[in-house]
Parts: sequence; C-alpha cells; structure tokens
Amino acid sequence: MVTKLMSLSLTLIFVLLVSTVSVNSTPRNLSQAAENKGVWCIAGDKATDKQLQANIDWVCSDEGGFRDCGALNSGGPCFEPNTVRDHASFAMNLYYQNLGATKEQCNFHNTGIEVSTDPSHGSQWCTPMPNTSDEQLQANIDFACSNGVDCTPIQPGGNCYNPNTLFDHASYVMNAYYHSHGRVEDACRFNRSGCFVVVDPSKDSCVYYT
Repeated sequence: MVTKLMSLSLTLIFVLLVSTVSVNSTPRNLSQAAENKGVWCIAGDKATDKQLQANIDWVCSDEGGFRDCGALNSGGPCFEPNTVRDHASFAMNLYYQNLGATKEQCNFHNTGIEVSTDPSHGSQWCTPMPNTSDEQLQANIDFACSNGVDCTPIQPGGNCYNPNTLFDHASYVMNAYYHSHGRVEDACRFNRSGCFVVVDPSKDSCVYYT
C-alpha cells in the first residue's frame, strides 16, 4: 500500500513539473486567441512601485523570456511616460499577449488587471516588437515595399536612411503600411511581429506618418 502511495505521489509530482515546464517554455509568439481577444494587461491601481519594478525585472529577464526590453530604455519608443507604472504596464502586457492572453498570465502576484479598453492614448504608430529577429524585420520591409509603400526614404540619401538599422527601417515602412491601410489593427500584424507605440518614433528629418 505504501509503495503504491509513493508511486502515485511521484507520478503527481512529475505531472506538475511537466506542466510547469510547458508554461515557462511557451514560444514567445502571439497566439490567434491573443490577437482577437481585444484585452490588455496593465498594472493594477493597488500595486506598489516595488512590486511593479519586480514585474519589469522579471519579464525582461531570462526567466521571463523577454531579455530585450530596449523599448523602455531612454530614447526607446515606450520610454515615455517615464513612470514605473507605465513601464510595468508595457512589460506585463508584452508578456501577457505573447503567452496567449489568459487571465493567469496577467496575475503577476495579484498586481495585474485585464482591461477591455486600449490603454494607448492619442496617436499611435506601428513598429516592430523589441525582440523581432533580423530575418523577420527584413521580411517586413520586403512585404511593405512590395505592397504599395514608398520605400525611397529608407534608401541611401533618403530622410529615413539613418539610423541605418533593420529595426529603424522596418519601423518606418511598417508604420507607413499601417497608415496607408486605414490604421486598422490587422495592418500592424506583420506575422505577429508588429506592436503599437504611443510615442512618436520620428527622428530629425525622418517624420513618421501620424
């Protein structure tokens, strides 16, 4: 009897461990359910700055899976508003959307809440996700430039050639495509690599469509 109980206990522990690994190893790609749900995860009103900073640190770590949270750095498209609450909301929603937009993924030790109203304010621009691969960025550029977007600004001598990076070039043409296609959410999908920012990414003479 004791042997059977021990065997059952070990089986349950194994199942729990497998379940935990499955959750933590979920690919960081937006699921169809997340895209169509129309729900966002933001910092709760009662969450302290200490708790929210811990959420940011965790999401942007190896464990959270989003090591590149460069969008929150000074000069990044999501640096402003420069508050712990706004930065945490961005990081928490990034994690939430990329793991299927389930209630559990917005818990964050009871500091996150789901909302059905887009937390973005005012104008918004379509740019690549911070962790988008160079291969996907190039694919986005090729797609936009072959589907009606004037890509001369990102060519040598163009107003948006500098900074001469795939990320910046992709940002410009993805946003141009988004605006030329009615600014609908579907026009910023780009194989699930696009995201919306509320801080104008224009730089010097490179002016983004608004």
